[in-house]
Amino acid sequence: MGWNRGFGRVKDERKNLSFFKIFQSADLFSESMRAMPYNFMKNISKEDFSYKMVIRAQWGSSWEVDISMNPRFYYMEKSGWNQFVTDNALGENEFVTFTHKGLMRFNVNIYGKNGKEIVTPRKPHTATPFSKLLRGIKKEEDVKKEDESMGVEVEIEVEKKKRAVEIGESSRRAALKKKKAEKPKPSKKKKKIKRKKAKNGVPEFKITITNSYLKFLAIPKKFEEAYIPDESKVYMIHHSEGKGSWEVLCLVRQTRTIFSSGWCRLAREYPLSVGDRCSFHLVKPDEFVLTTNKAREEITVIE
Repeated sequence: MGWNRGFGRVKDERKNLSFFKIFQSADLFSESMRAMPYNFMKNISKEDFSYKMVIRAQWGSSWEVDISMNPRFYYMEKSGWNQFVTDNALGENEFVTFTHKGLMRFNVNIYGKNGKEIVTPRKPHTATPFSKLLRGIKKEEDVKKEDESMGVEVEIEVEKKKRAVEIGESSRRAALKKKKAEKPKPSKKKKKIKRKKAKNGVPEFKITITNSYLKFLAIPKKFEEAYIPDESKVYMIHHSEGKGSWEVLCLVRQTRTIFSSGWCRLAREYPLSVGDRCSFHLVKPDEFVLTTNKAREEITVIE
């Protein structure tokens, strides 16, 4: 019966407009994470739209979030969004769906990194690393107060532990520093030369679409070394004719760097086909504009 009720709820909510967010630890509060999807906002009616949205969780808690607009897209203001993220202890690889119920009111469904839906407010033992950090700071303060009341012996023990941690941290930093010193560093002069080759001052790379590139896209090594940071992040990729924008995760690995999560949707909606010649223009540190030359189709004339 529980499964049937859950299935009925999903079936019912599919009739409503919705979008989702996949959380990355380094990107929880960025503007791209707070952006409202272009295709979603395009389908909101004037009667339904307002510059204040209300987010409601299954257990009844709700949050008011102001909506603003820049020249490219609508986005959620930091104050309300940050409160929502913090209260729900959201963290890396967690997944949230937003279902529009009318008049900018949204029901949210939150899924942990194990894929299981969270249906009650989080308890301390299920909290993410972000909330654990906050709890750890508070716990240290409580321990310090308790130590003061318990006397000198406890104080000495805590100091010993702190020193041991500091010595361990110092040794680890020294080892990392030595490892970095031994590792050959890429030539800065070489990167400068690469950047000078950017056409019209805008860095770009070109790719011809193959079957595998419709699922994920490998970024050329030379472009990656010159312009892509050493950590995974989300980029906003815009249609060259303004027909849409997509959030795509750039996944940085030791062997290669690829566009992964969000890329399949872009390839489907843009749309891209095998043989298309694509140019990616890095117009901002976290934004590309994608232009394409469609593959020519062979036409057979039967006389």
